[in-house]
Amino acid sequence: MENLQFYWLAEFKDNSYIMQFEQDQEHSFQEVKDRFSELKYFVLYDKDNMLKRFIVDLEKGNLYFSTEALLFDSEIKPKNNIKLIYFRRIRKEIGCQDLKEKLEIIWYFLGFQYNDVQGHNQKILLQIDSKGSWTLGE
Repeated sequence: MENLQFYWLAEFKDNSYIMQFEQDQEHSFQEVKDRFSELKYFVLYDKDNMLKRFIVDLEKGNLYFSTEALLFDSEIKPKNNIKLIYFRRIRKEIGCQDLKEKLEIIWYFLGFQYNDVQGHNQKILLQIDSKGSWTLGE
C-alpha cells in the first residue's frame, strides 16, 4: 500500500519470519494471527529507514524503539499471557465543495496486553504517526 510509511515484520520462536511486503507480494496480517501462539517479536519499521523501528518483545513483555527500551520493568513486574496489539486508523478529510479526498492521515497502534501478578488485564499501547513520533499509553 503506497500510503503506508511503516511496514510490519513478524518473527516466530522457530526463527522463521513473515514480512508484510516480500518480492512484490503483500502478506496478510491473518498469517500472523494464525500463528499468534508462536510469535516472538513483532516489528513495525519505517519503509525508508529500517533502523527506525518499533519492536514488541512478546516473550518478556517489552517495547523498544530501534534498540532502546521504552519500558524497563519486565524483570520487576512479571507479565503473563502476553498478546500483541496492532492496528491502524486512517482518517480521510474530504473537501466540502468538490467531495474529493483532500488528506489522509494514518496512525499506527502497537503494543501488547498481559495479565499482571494479580491476574488483572493490562495493556501498553503506542500511537505512532507517519513521521515516527509516538505517544505511550497504558
